[in-house]
Amino acid sequence: MITRIRIQNFKAFKEAEINLTNLNLFTGMNGMGKSTFIQSLLLLRQSDANFIPELKGLQLKGNLIDIGKGKDAHCIHADTNTISFEIDEDYKEIVNVTYNFIAESDILPFNVKSERNLISAGNYSLFNNNFKYLKAERIAPEHIYKANLAAVQQSGFLGYQGENVPLFIALNKFEPIKLDSVKLNDAHNLISNIDAWLKEITPGTHIISTYYNDLDIVKLGYQFENGKDVTPEFSPVNVGFGFTYILPVITAILSAKRGDLIIIENPESHLHPQGQAKLGELIAKAANDGVQLIIESHSDHLFNGIRVAIKNGYVKTDDVSTFYFLRNDPSVEHITMIEQPVIESNGRISHKPPGFFDEYAKQLDELIK
Repeated sequence: MITRIRIQNFKAFKEAEINLTNLNLFTGMNGMGKSTFIQSLLLLRQSDANFIPELKGLQLKGNLIDIGKGKDAHCIHADTNTISFEIDEDYKEIVNVTYNFIAESDILPFNVKSERNLISAGNYSLFNNNFKYLKAERIAPEHIYKANLAAVQQSGFLGYQGENVPLFIALNKFEPIKLDSVKLNDAHNLISNIDAWLKEITPGTHIISTYYNDLDIVKLGYQFENGKDVTPEFSPVNVGFGFTYILPVITAILSAKRGDLIIIENPESHLHPQGQAKLGELIAKAANDGVQLIIESHSDHLFNGIRVAIKNGYVKTDDVSTFYFLRNDPSVEHITMIEQPVIESNGRISHKPPGFFDEYAKQLDELIK
């Protein structure tokens, strides 16, 4: 588990450090730097010499992430022409590296004073196959999906947009779930638990995923309970957009095992508030079973689902961290601050910084004036 991230001169932060737990929720207004810490992890994985042996620096453009050139990565308030990262896993430093800033380059070379490269060797979740990342932009509903057989069979790669999820489900539907806390209704295999959690989000839903080997495609479909029977199979393009958008999130969590690292941007997208709250419960239960999750979200419903999960004993308050990114006075200096409201064991919040999930109350006040 990653226990500390420290960055210097990277994007919104001249210097910042956070300590992580099992479940880490990044929230705050747009443009406050929530993505910066996530991007630091993605860049380090993308620049790992084990993936690209000939790479001798920080790769700003790649298949995992593209943030542009050096001028896009360097903090505007930096005092030095360097960018530095430190990462601890299980309280042991595994990364301590500095790169030279070159404004018009998309690969930043190692600083000559940087004595250490990335220490991965396949032993840490950030650098091995225990890593899962889902972008905010996920796969859209389609009649059929292309099959990336090698990626799914060799490493269980779901795709950064969840593009391999239909094939992953088709090939692993009867595999047992490794996390006890996320199992529902005595269901033990992947497909049964996907159905069970989809029903929690939208009652009466069943998923069908079939791989056609001769055509090298996957057909995804949905059925819905209809009294004692079920409806005919519907194509994803003919059901709600939210089904296809949430499927990679549910699959990533249900297929995880203890020690995995899962990073998800906006998991609540296109979900009804009830579904968002249930998703908060699923995320909390996975964290309780030793999966580390880094979640970027604007959803008060997902946040409240996590709070209720803590109150119900599904996860310990010490295993959950909330990072609220804000600027107190943007007119003074473009610097982001990070506050950490604590969710107490009864689900209450230790304190509420300005703008912290308070928009509902503000709008309600306006309505009752």
